[in-house]
Amino acid sequence: MPGSPSSPVALVTGGARRVGAAISRALADAGFRVWIHHRRSDDEANRLRTEIGTERCAVARADLASPAERSALIAEVADPEGPFDGRLDLLVNNAASFEHGTFEERTDDDLRRVLEVNFVAPLSLVRGLLPRLRAARPPSDLVPTPCVVNVLDLGALTPWPGYVDHCAAKAALENATRSLAVALAPHVRVSAVVPGTVLWPDDPAFAEGAPARRRIEARIPLRRPGTPHDVARAVLYLAAAPYVTGEIHRVDGGRLAAAGVSGPTEA
Repeated sequence: MPGSPSSPVALVTGGARRVGAAISRALADAGFRVWIHHRRSDDEANRLRTEIGTERCAVARADLASPAERSALIAEVADPEGPFDGRLDLLVNNAASFEHGTFEERTDDDLRRVLEVNFVAPLSLVRGLLPRLRAARPPSDLVPTPCVVNVLDLGALTPWPGYVDHCAAKAALENATRSLAVALAPHVRVSAVVPGTVLWPDDPAFAEGAPARRRIEARIPLRRPGTPHDVARAVLYLAAAPYVTGEIHRVDGGRLAAAGVSGPTEA
């Protein structure tokens, strides 16, 4: 039952806002106890914890760009005296930065910062939390084998002008997903979900009915954007599918299949 000591435990990085919040809610609704990680979204995280229920949800703050804060997050989640006794069945690496700019304008330091958050941090969390994942018992229908789900985006699979650093980091995480699926089998499964257009930018140019928004929707084969809940459902599927690992699961309404993607909000 939700909130019971036998319920599986998930950690969702960047789990307080936007797609991360949808994933946190969906996991809790399905029966997980949930760690909501955030960097600076204290209010959102605490409101979501209240909404889910304090017995089924815990909040952890960390800047994933900092190795020291990553280590502290790992220690907090893995603590046997913590709210969920150090158990972890599912790690959802959702947190990401989304920096852009022309290649000439950006610097090596910019590249390192993007790689640290979008590539190094997810692998660091997998490595640090691997003992807890391997020790997770008992299995459940929600997650029959301990599981990692990395949240990518279409920039991992196709170039976006102005997002060289971001695309490179996400492409590296896509490759690492498949590599880890092999390296950690059979005891831990690793897959990824790749959202397409599921949220609109906070920009009047993309308001409902705006020409730019209509053009984007027309280029999606299903002729509509997705929702954060579509991504959350994919995470639940990957967590529960006992014979699925190394999967790069697109949730994009056929956008990539249609090709011609030119940027995160132009296709």
